[in-house]
Amino acid sequence: MRKESLKRQAMITACCGAVVRAMGFGLRLWISRLLGAEGLGVSELASSVHMLALAPASAGLPSAVSRLTAKAEGEEERQLALYAGRQIALRLGLCVTPLFLLLSPLLARALGDERTLPALVFFAPCVLTVGLSSVYDGFFFGQGKALPPALSEGAEQIVRLCVVGALAFLIPRVTVAYRAALPAVASTLGEAAGLAVILAIARRIPSFRGDARLGATRRSLFSLSFPLLLNRLCHTGLRSLCGIIIPLRLMAGGLNRAEAVSRLGMLNGMVMPLMFLPCLISGALATVGGPAMARCKTKRAENRLAFRLLLAALGAGLLCACALYALAPAVSNLFYRLPELSPLLRSAAPLAVLMPVQQTVGGVMTGLGLQKRSLAAGLLGAAATLLCAWQWTPGHGIYGAAFATMAGHGLTLFCELISLFLRK
Repeated sequence: MRKESLKRQAMITACCGAVVRAMGFGLRLWISRLLGAEGLGVSELASSVHMLALAPASAGLPSAVSRLTAKAEGEEERQLALYAGRQIALRLGLCVTPLFLLLSPLLARALGDERTLPALVFFAPCVLTVGLSSVYDGFFFGQGKALPPALSEGAEQIVRLCVVGALAFLIPRVTVAYRAALPAVASTLGEAAGLAVILAIARRIPSFRGDARLGATRRSLFSLSFPLLLNRLCHTGLRSLCGIIIPLRLMAGGLNRAEAVSRLGMLNGMVMPLMFLPCLISGALATVGGPAMARCKTKRAENRLAFRLLLAALGAGLLCACALYALAPAVSNLFYRLPELSPLLRSAAPLAVLMPVQQTVGGVMTGLGLQKRSLAAGLLGAAATLLCAWQWTPGHGIYGAAFATMAGHGLTLFCELISLFLRK
């Protein structure tokens, strides 16, 4: 399989991502109608903890494997990076999965809603499959091959759709707790299918057990991935804390528990996926741009490439934000059948600009080895989001939570841009 140019990689990733994202949006819409706002809120609570459990195996490790693969001088070095990354992901998955299952009842109580327990249990196997898939994705992107990860994502989404279709008839017969577990079942089986596809595409790699270079490669992967892991833990921890704090602060503002969880489902389960639409473009830019930045030989080449990537992300974000603002009533009425969602969607529209630009800046900084600066910016943004959510949510309702999210993303982006442009 030959190496593709940066533009071709971005096109393949974006086009396949468009298909996958369209399928995902249709799936999200279908699930939101099946579960309702309350069921979707319970599912989002469980998903926040699930993302936290996935972070050790899927956060910085794929980017680290991608960077080492991009810098490798020969095929054997690339295979060594994949072997070492696969070992780490396998060990983490085998440790975290049983621990996650064991702690699921305690986690459900900590979330303040024991109806999340079935979803937490069904999410657990994803820890291993997502970790391994992510390592192979990083390996292929590091070589400049965007098609295998795209095919894996496509297979994953197709299986999710099929699972939801097969289980949809059970929805009217089960409780809210088991309805909220439907996305978890679909995700687990979909991730397994995606892993099977990418393993079928990848060639069998030799064993490097006993190789003196293996230890040094693992240390390099840990060194590169640790700041990214902390950054991901920061963001997923933020999502988990917000999932707990927002309903509590909404209840402090006068709502009952069911209404508060429903509002959380509206924000995190309906509005936020729409804000991620321009990330279809920025995700492709960040994924292929990181290894490309690592291969740049001069600072001038780095700056030129970074400017092109950021300009494309900004353009995609502005177009999407304007479209969402203009079409908010139609989206709310036709897709979700919730007219009250329209003003919330319009209020959150600036996130459609902030998120893709921030994602692209993060990919650029990873390619330049500036993960620690990105981590510091992420921590500041997370602290700002939590503080603002605590202060603004009781007085402004779910709009306060949306404004807090914007404030956190805006501060993170500002700090990352300063770090990027003032680098030596």
